[in-house]
Amino acid sequence: MTHTVHKPPPRKAIVTISEQEIAGGLTELRWHLNDLVMDGACLVVIDVSDLDQLSSTLLSALLDTHRVCRRRGGGVVIRHANRRAADILRRTGLDRVFEVEAAA
Repeated sequence: MTHTVHKPPPRKAIVTISEQEIAGGLTELRWHLNDLVMDGACLVVIDVSDLDQLSSTLLSALLDTHRVCRRRGGGVVIRHANRRAADILRRTGLDRVFEVEAAA
């Protein structure tokens, strides 16, 4: 898992998630996202270009992060969502919750 934190307001963190990290469980990711937000990031960009699909547990972790970020005037952006991921977000209505940037 890699991330970059940009200091100018609003603080933005970019997190790239891989299939290997998802296969190992999401506890570490949840703690990592929580730490980023507690350290002041209010906009969290999640790069999902390495994922084939978005699991319900991943979406739950992103929703938790989004709730905290919204209280601080930010949110969660899902970047490089493939067609399948974008379809899941659209069918569940989460495309109205998260900002979604489609894969190129």
